[in-house]
Amino acid sequence: MARLLPPQLFFLLILVVIIHPSYGLTHLKGIALVDEVCRHTSHNEYCVDTIIPKPPLSGERIASTTLGWAQIKALEAGTIIASLLNDSSSILPVAKNPLQAKELLQICWDSNMNTMEDLWIASSLFYNKIINPMIARLYHAANTTRVCQDGLKGTGFTALAAKLEDIIKLCEICVVSTNFFVNSAHKSFYP
Repeated sequence: MARLLPPQLFFLLILVVIIHPSYGLTHLKGIALVDEVCRHTSHNEYCVDTIIPKPPLSGERIASTTLGWAQIKALEAGTIIASLLNDSSSILPVAKNPLQAKELLQICWDSNMNTMEDLWIASSLFYNKIINPMIARLYHAANTTRVCQDGLKGTGFTALAAKLEDIIKLCEICVVSTNFFVNSAHKSFYP
């Protein structure tokens, strides 16, 4: 005769199976998977609106996609900074003090170059499955980007500020998706 579990123990077992990330993630597909990853970021709406990786969708693909987009945004930010530095007339309409604005843009250029280096190294580490140093590079890239972002507060460089914000958000999403899938029982990250 089979012995049944007491109702409380059965309920607890069901609750653990439903809540445990390794169970839930292996069954999630498409948008549900993106929603689950994005729910763990501080920019949920941005994350959901941004992430549309190509199928088959996996944690690795989400991390790879957001890392690639962060690289693109860093390149775009560098283009904007270079354009502003090379054309002093473009600084005048938005800067109260053009000399101070040029100094700020030079700081932004330097920090963006460091960010791009971090992102490219993070990409290499990611594809070689060297995760902890990759995550450290992403944190460093986001923090380096914040140096420029903080300096831009109150200036009229809105297009540049938007690119920098995107870089920071994409770095976070990449870290969250990498940690989320590496630390759960979801095995699609490993070959």
